[in-house]
Amino acid sequence: MTKRNIAALAAIAVTLTATSFVAVSANAADAADPAATPTPTTSASVSPTSSATPTATSSATPSITATPAATPTTPTTGTSVVCPVSTAEITKPQADVVYQVAGNKLATAAKGSKKRYPFGALANQVNYVKTGPSAWTAGFYPGELWLMYQQTHDDRWLKRANLYSKALIKVANDKGTHDLGFMIGVPMGLAHELEPTSKLKREYLNAEITAAKSLARRYSNVVHAIKSATYNGKWGVIIDSSMNAPMMIQVGQWLGAEGDYLANEGEQHMLTLANNFIRPNGSTFHRMAFNPKTGALIGPIAGQGLASTSSTWSRGQAWAINGFAQAYELTKNPAFLKAAEATANYWMSRVPPGCIPAWDLDVSNDKAPRDSSAAAIAVSGLLTLAQNEPSADAAKTYNTYARLTLGTLATPGWLNTNTRNPGILLQQSLNVPALARDGSYVWGDFYLLQALAQISTSLPTPMPSPTATQTPNQTPAPTASSSGSPTPVATGSASATPKPSPTD
Repeated sequence: MTKRNIAALAAIAVTLTATSFVAVSANAADAADPAATPTPTTSASVSPTSSATPTATSSATPSITATPAATPTTPTTGTSVVCPVSTAEITKPQADVVYQVAGNKLATAAKGSKKRYPFGALANQVNYVKTGPSAWTAGFYPGELWLMYQQTHDDRWLKRANLYSKALIKVANDKGTHDLGFMIGVPMGLAHELEPTSKLKREYLNAEITAAKSLARRYSNVVHAIKSATYNGKWGVIIDSSMNAPMMIQVGQWLGAEGDYLANEGEQHMLTLANNFIRPNGSTFHRMAFNPKTGALIGPIAGQGLASTSSTWSRGQAWAINGFAQAYELTKNPAFLKAAEATANYWMSRVPPGCIPAWDLDVSNDKAPRDSSAAAIAVSGLLTLAQNEPSADAAKTYNTYARLTLGTLATPGWLNTNTRNPGILLQQSLNVPALARDGSYVWGDFYLLQALAQISTSLPTPMPSPTATQTPNQTPAPTASSSGSPTPVATGSASATPKPSPTD
């Protein structure tokens, strides 16, 4: 975990300019995609759409100019995205609204057992599905609580964060999961930085050390990777693991000579991902199988995504951007910089700045579910990359792109300002098409708050607009439509409760 600059939450009056949204298929003429069409859904109750009539466009050319180190590749097929009519970087008043929404939602979710962890909820549900501490997602909610404490310095958030974090400490010994970077690294990394008492600070730090050592038990010296799971009878690794190995690298660096093996294995794992998961154009595979006896690559395994062995799952691409950016920040290994740039540039080539993609970057159907969580994860990774990018021009490109996308995510309709759903960020997807889809999930909420924390000291405060403004709950939820016009947000069936997946 990197240290984050923090700023006190300002108590100011917030007004947001109405924004209209348009669905577009980026870089290609829109084509129907039956495989990506969701089953019929019920509509949530939202305000009428804006009177502004946007015009659909097929252009995905960013409004920012990249240097050669950050030049997007040219896609061959379209990506369905939802874009605001005009983009704007996130401002401090917008960020304050996000924190206000987060405070209300997270405080409500904190009621009840501190050993049950929020997972997610469909768009029309009012209560979270919750899991035990062994779920891969258990670390995100306490991570959100720590970020709220970091932002507000309010001891009520500290108390909540500690209650939920303490129950996770024993999970650090779990050698049966590869997701300890999410489960332990996320909350404990923040906890050991922010907890004011030395005793608890040490407990949280020890949990990270234990988790890194547990993760190392899954490392293969033959494959040079941490085993994710067995998929279709094969020894498998997934791109999500790019978010777990950095914890091993960092702990190894903390421990010095004693931890050299942890740092080395973490780096080797990331190199295996860089060498085998990134296609020549910068897109990524979700799962790969290896021969555990020879270390040889067998090939891609079906996982998440439209065509999981050939398409690019949006959240997987975002995990890659974020994970490689972290690995470069920790090691300054140029191979990780190259991987972070390649995956970031591919994302930017498919998703214009300020836009939100469908659940797969090869989906061109504008009725397909969005995944705002992928955008939030990518944004946090781009900000990390921008902070460490050697090229000043490329760093500016990544930073500007991230702030434009945050400006969209902080807009009502993506931000949950007017529904009873328990989450912060709407229109996230779970595991399309296998499981229930549209809703809010803790991973997207966490990375939205983390991205804000990364830039909290440099948010602009705009001048009051002379044009008419509206309150946050007056803007409708944006979603894709085949006509290119904004429509009310679609939700899952009322009976379709999202089931926590064993892995992402």
